[in-house]
Amino acid sequence: MSIETQVTPGTAYVPLRLAGRPLALKAVVLVLGVAFLTASSWVQVPMWPVPMTMQTFAVLMVGALCGWRLGLATVAAWLALSLGLPVLSEFKTLLMVATTHGYLAAFLIMAAFVGYMAERGFTARPIPAFLTLLIAEIICFTLGVAWLAHVIGIDKAIEFGLMPFVLGDLVKTLLAVALLTVFRRTLPAK
Repeated sequence: MSIETQVTPGTAYVPLRLAGRPLALKAVVLVLGVAFLTASSWVQVPMWPVPMTMQTFAVLMVGALCGWRLGLATVAAWLALSLGLPVLSEFKTLLMVATTHGYLAAFLIMAAFVGYMAERGFTARPIPAFLTLLIAEIICFTLGVAWLAHVIGIDKAIEFGLMPFVLGDLVKTLLAVALLTVFRRTLPAK
């Protein structure tokens, strides 16, 4: 038997409910979020034409679960760690992946955007959640492809930096929406 949490339109839907909680708890969530981002980066799901990592899924979920401030801080901490530690996909550091800097910078905006929208109730229902997360993915591809185009040209950037990833990111977006729906239906109301 599930307890469906009712969320009034426009009411914040941030499942971790950390607003007003102790800073120490938020610090623990940040550390766990960094670990989640790292583990998700290392996961590779075989797909064609390229393997899919779960990085963008983790960024979407961190924003949705933590809200914009803590979501942004978590992704920023993870990226700061990536300067010297192999926390990115394929166990790489930020200095080893110059062609993906646009995507990684977009992760900050994605987490903040999704968190901001969650705080306004846009992730509480499947369709607004899907649209919110889809916009976040578009932000990621826009910045990522723009940076990559600067490095290898627009045609190659679209061919290698967008097209192979569209299906995988759509799957991750749908997975995130499904997970948020499960949370709404199973977590007790405030």
